[in-house]
Amino acid sequence: MDLNLVAVELAEVSLWLNALSGDRFVPWFGLQLHNGNSLIGARREVFRAEQLTNKQDGSWLKSAPERLPLGQARGLGQIWHFLLPDSDMANYTDKDVKALYPQAIKTIAEWRKQFTKPFDKTEIARLEKLSQRIAQLWDEHAESLARLRHRTTDPYAIFGREAKGERTSLQFKDTALEQELRLNQLENTSAYRRLKLVMDYWCALWFWPIGSASDLPDREEWLMDLENLLLGDTIQTERPGQSLNLFGEQNPEEGKRFVSQNGVVNLNILFAAFPRLKQVDLIARKRKFFHWELVFADIFRERGGFDLILGNPPWLKVEWSSGDVLGDYEPRFVIRKMSAPQLAKLRDETFERIPELKNGWTEEFEESEGTQNFLNALCNYPQLKGVQTNLYKCFLPRAWANSSEKGVSGFLHPEGVYDDPNGGVFRREVYPRLRAHFQFINETKLFSDVHNQTLFSINVYGPRGVPKFVHVSNLFIPQTLDSSFAHDGSGIVPGIKEEIELPDGRVKVKWNFEGHADRIVKITENELALFARLYDEAGTPALEARLPALHAVQLMKVLEKFAKQPKRLENLKGEYYSTQHWNEVNAQNDGTIKRETQFPVSPDEWILSGPHFFVGNPFYNTPRAVCNTNKAYDNLDLEILPDDYLPRTNYIPACDPDTYRARTPRVPWIGEGETEPKRVTEYYRLGLRKRLSQSGERTLIPVLLPKNVSHIFTVQTSSFKDTRTLANALLVSTSISFDFLVKSTGQADFTSGSSRLIPLLSEGDRYLSGVARLLSLNCLTKHYAEFWQANWQKDFQDQKWTITQFTQRINGRELHPGTAVLPQNFFQNLTSEWQRNNALRTDYSRRQALLEIDVLVAQALGLTLDELLTIYRMQFPVMRQYEADTWYDQNGRIVFTPSKGLVGVGLPRKARKSDLAQGIYYGIQSPTRNEQQIALGWEDIQHMTEGTVTKTFMDDTLPGGPVQRTIEYKAPFFRPDREEDYAIAWRVFTSA
Repeated sequence: MDLNLVAVELAEVSLWLNALSGDRFVPWFGLQLHNGNSLIGARREVFRAEQLTNKQDGSWLKSAPERLPLGQARGLGQIWHFLLPDSDMANYTDKDVKALYPQAIKTIAEWRKQFTKPFDKTEIARLEKLSQRIAQLWDEHAESLARLRHRTTDPYAIFGREAKGERTSLQFKDTALEQELRLNQLENTSAYRRLKLVMDYWCALWFWPIGSASDLPDREEWLMDLENLLLGDTIQTERPGQSLNLFGEQNPEEGKRFVSQNGVVNLNILFAAFPRLKQVDLIARKRKFFHWELVFADIFRERGGFDLILGNPPWLKVEWSSGDVLGDYEPRFVIRKMSAPQLAKLRDETFERIPELKNGWTEEFEESEGTQNFLNALCNYPQLKGVQTNLYKCFLPRAWANSSEKGVSGFLHPEGVYDDPNGGVFRREVYPRLRAHFQFINETKLFSDVHNQTLFSINVYGPRGVPKFVHVSNLFIPQTLDSSFAHDGSGIVPGIKEEIELPDGRVKVKWNFEGHADRIVKITENELALFARLYDEAGTPALEARLPALHAVQLMKVLEKFAKQPKRLENLKGEYYSTQHWNEVNAQNDGTIKRETQFPVSPDEWILSGPHFFVGNPFYNTPRAVCNTNKAYDNLDLEILPDDYLPRTNYIPACDPDTYRARTPRVPWIGEGETEPKRVTEYYRLGLRKRLSQSGERTLIPVLLPKNVSHIFTVQTSSFKDTRTLANALLVSTSISFDFLVKSTGQADFTSGSSRLIPLLSEGDRYLSGVARLLSLNCLTKHYAEFWQANWQKDFQDQKWTITQFTQRINGRELHPGTAVLPQNFFQNLTSEWQRNNALRTDYSRRQALLEIDVLVAQALGLTLDELLTIYRMQFPVMRQYEADTWYDQNGRIVFTPSKGLVGVGLPRKARKSDLAQGIYYGIQSPTRNEQQIALGWEDIQHMTEGTVTKTFMDDTLPGGPVQRTIEYKAPFFRPDREEDYAIAWRVFTSA
């Protein structure tokens, strides 16, 4: 079954070639393969007569029809849904189309208003009579089709079934199909063809051509057309005694019986007398409406539907794009950004230059808008009410309706079903039918024309029942499924990636294809209830929960512990406020901000963008003087930043300060002693990149924003009444435990509603230890002095690193390589007033602080060390990849890293002559080598046990630049082990 005729013909050829056998059996597919639109058609569904008398709630216009399976008798007052109008038929709303066809659109609107009026008693009686005849014809057709299928099915022993029946020729089958079903060469029309035309008529009204608006039937014409088709005779002869070709040669007696009961309908005569029906036939041929329970009536009557349905439906939203259609003829529609008036002018000029284009453009619009209206209509797809319609979603309820009592359907489709915040009602239909959900990431290019980070899944559905299905995520190849189901459950669950250390010391990272029994997560209503508590609004039913991507069963325990947290941000409604601040486009259009890259004079001029910051670091990058791509940023060296430093901004205020402040969002509360709400910029804020990097080093990127700074909508910020609550939320957000929770949602964006997920910790010793580290990571300049002082506690000075000068490795007696690198007196030197030495500035000390926050938050949440390590191993493959090959010198600087976020930090892997051409020079001084102004790479120095390496370059990250700078790296270099450091920190904090 396919909308593309060529695809159907190719399928037929493929099946022929694969089915040919030694006994010269040639299969026939006349009743099996079809060309049509699976989603657009009529069904065996009815409304009750009492629903037709008004337009109130419960009327046919505001309800979904009820299913009436084939084989079940139609009751009195049950009216077929395809005899009734709908409010969205030919509902063309595009403003450009309205401007081009004002009178036609007005005519259609008036027609729709009259056509959907409540029915009177006389009309309902006529509909009752029509419905009765349709029921008779449908039963007649089902019996006839069953006989035809039996006579055209050859006996063939297969799968242990005995061969029964007679073998017939292909010519016999083709003739039977033409004369008994389609009746293309006869002067009478079969039950199938009559019913199909009725159903096509109803479907055609959704796609009615704008240019034929005056041909739309009024209520009386509609009923009369149907009565002539279903209840009348169209026998006409040119002279007395002329014989008509009414019956097929192969089964004339059956034809006579049918005419005796149902009369003669000659479509040629009917089309001549009623041109509108001819137009319906043309529309149906063009749009390829497909009525499943008519085409396979015998299957639905005998079995209730199909036992197995498989498909890879289109992953497309039905959206009208005028420019895309016109762009094939006029490239300026797609390659230039133009205003609406400019587009309209260019469109009119193009239509005048290519007269035939207007009709083609209009037909494309009618198909797009008609399809969208049909798929969004309550009467057609009630399960998708409120859901943004994508074609693949519509295939699911269609398949469920087409399945037999024990039928199974399998579909390959994207993950939108499971993570759409508005898809709860549809998930209520999905989960009771779902049997297996296997989520893939397209990194191995299983689909070559789809982006490598695209998520999709194999989904197996069965009859509706109690929710119970298996769930496997983070798959790259199907073989992982086989090995997981065959696995005995022993050993550690492999992560998403695996690191392999090569003999030369390099680390090779590859996607992990190994299976494990614990990759198979069993989901019941209990697990769904847990997901609802974690990921959805309070009170969300279990069957409407969003489905997280869980790598292994062990992570379920982590989710259970998150769910048990007594307090989350959602419990503090009215005490925090989230905003995206300036919309990048709108704020430029209304003159609030303008694009101009420069160093701001004060925080009021700094408009933050996502690349400015990273986890716990508000000064991660600065835009280059010419910032024209997302890569035109330089990493900042925190050791040299002045106390009042502000990085370049790509946007600055475009209006006067008073107007700028007036347009700044305000919090919804009024503080004590104040007369009006403050602006959000008068608060320190929790800042988060809006875009979630599901495949990046970290998914959630949180930071502390200073006062007076604004931002564009790629950043999400939250202001808090209480700075201690802000510190608490920021602390949790910084940890990989919470990052895992966010990652498991599979969401692309972190929105204001996502903030409610953040649990708040009780303010015990672990909280205090975490905040001490958190402030030292974020409070890098004097702009944070007030926040530092507000959250200062004398006990900060009692803190110690978990790696001290006496710390030994976990698996050995040697000292930990970081013992001499960490500033062991850092905490005791902290002061209540902010000063620059209160901030952690070296790469290694900042890594250690973040690592210890991970442990402290995990312990506060009630996690175990194994659960923390499981989160790290399974959910953060890129972070593991970077950790596995990031090296530090004795000053705590990164000397080499493969991190894509730290381009330019340290040395390249191999020496590059291009560095010299760009003004980057290296020097090396050791007992065996002393050279200056040369090119060097990490592979040249990684084994140094003593000595120094220098890097000289032009630095343009500070005002007044560029200036020449030299960085010194002191050997020996070391690579810490994060899992080992987690274990050490866990032991220390537990004993404390």
